[in-house]
Parts: sequence; C-alpha cells; structure tokens
Amino acid sequence: MNSVNANDVNKKINALPVTLLQEVDNYIDFLNYKYADFSAEFSEKEISLIEKSKDDIEQNKLIPHKEAKEKIKNYIKSTSL
Repeated sequence: MNSVNANDVNKKINALPVTLLQEVDNYIDFLNYKYADFSAEFSEKEISLIEKSKDDIEQNKLIPHKEAKEKIKNYIKSTSL
C-alpha cells in the first residue's frame, strides 16, 4: 500500500464535484469526532463517577435496564405536579 499525505488527499478533494464537498466535510468532522481523545476533557468529578461506576460493575452492583426505566418512571410520577 502506498503512503498517502495531505497534499495527495487535498488534490483528490479539489477534483471532486462541488456537490460532494459538503459530504466530504461532514465525513471529516465524523472522523475527527470518532478518533478524538475525549478523556483529556473529563473533569475530576466525571473521572470519579467513571471510577465509581467501574467499581459498581466489578462488585456486581447493577440494575437491569428494564428495572432502571421503571424506577425513573416512578420517580418522575412522584415528583410531577
């Protein structure tokens, strides 16, 4: 496989019909989002919550999705006017 550089990709992008440029732009945004490292943006509180969740999983302190939905539904009903 040949190595590719930004100039090669740029030439190909410039050769595309104008109608496709928005799709290419959207796909580049998608790739940037997909491969971004969001962990550097986590606050201390978020990291703490992730660690707590990890501990809960390891200790099997889990609630099935169906049960969690029911608890949320009941909570909303109890706090609604």
